[in-house]
Amino acid sequence: MSAPTSAKALAREKVKGLWIAIPTPFAADGRHVDEDVLAASVEHYVEGLRVDGIFCGGVMGEFWALSMDERKRVHELVARQAAGRVPVMAHVGHHVFQDVVELCEHAVERGIDFGIAMNPYYPPSPPPESVRAWYEALARASPLPMFLFNTTYSGYTLSPELIAELADLDNVCGIKNPQGTEHLLRVQELAGDRIVVTDASERHWLELHIEHGFQALMSTPALALYQRAGVLLVVGYTRLADSGDLEAARALSNRLGPARDAFDRWMREPWLERRVIPIAQLKAWLGLLGLPQGPVRPPLVPLTRDEELALRRDLEAAGLA
Repeated sequence: MSAPTSAKALAREKVKGLWIAIPTPFAADGRHVDEDVLAASVEHYVEGLRVDGIFCGGVMGEFWALSMDERKRVHELVARQAAGRVPVMAHVGHHVFQDVVELCEHAVERGIDFGIAMNPYYPPSPPPESVRAWYEALARASPLPMFLFNTTYSGYTLSPELIAELADLDNVCGIKNPQGTEHLLRVQELAGDRIVVTDASERHWLELHIEHGFQALMSTPALALYQRAGVLLVVGYTRLADSGDLEAARALSNRLGPARDAFDRWMREPWLERRVIPIAQLKAWLGLLGLPQGPVRPPLVPLTRDEELALRRDLEAAGLA
């Protein structure tokens, strides 16, 4: 990755289509990563759901609850199971800068295609010049092709102008930017010529793809929550759009309305209303679809029995359970 444009060219080539954000499965006691379940899950994502890329070890992967050794092991196992069939993006963000560098070095050694680092989150809400200096230092320390991760889970938002400055760094090749549409399109306007700009919302993917030329949905657990092997509505409407049959694409996409409403209720509202990161909800949903991922780790707590029953009713109403 020594050439200045190599990371950016790699992202333009490989970060396309439908990328999934995956949880980290734990054994029943929560003390260990369940490596067999992780390998089987990756196989399901690649062969059953036909994803175009995998994002592992991120917010949906409970990265904050993993030791450094566990984070490395998760990244390594996902890359090994994917075996080059789809590219892998590993979350390397952390509040200890040297640990970020260590995770990047490990990713390079294991042949992981991309790193992604959420906004530095402690000390909270740093000034833009500190954020810029942090990413500049990371670019000097590692050649790993890097995505920015402009997530509200970090406690603040990178401005489009700051993102445009960071897009000049040689190894910064993309951004996962789950912000409002106005912010997203402004980032595309200011930096889309240098980095791959992506959103994480399946609900908005079709229009962003058709009307604004976005090349990837990056990255969402919805691909596993809405689909099962043989019933791939998101894959289907994306392929219809790519073939030019926009009317059929929109018709197929509209069938996901009830699933999207359930997603908003269980995966968005806990964070927006109570600042609860919805990993317990994600794992319970996957379990109801036959893909159990084990418990969550503290300080997260499992769903109550009443919540599980309510989730089951919502999934049945959406035709998913």
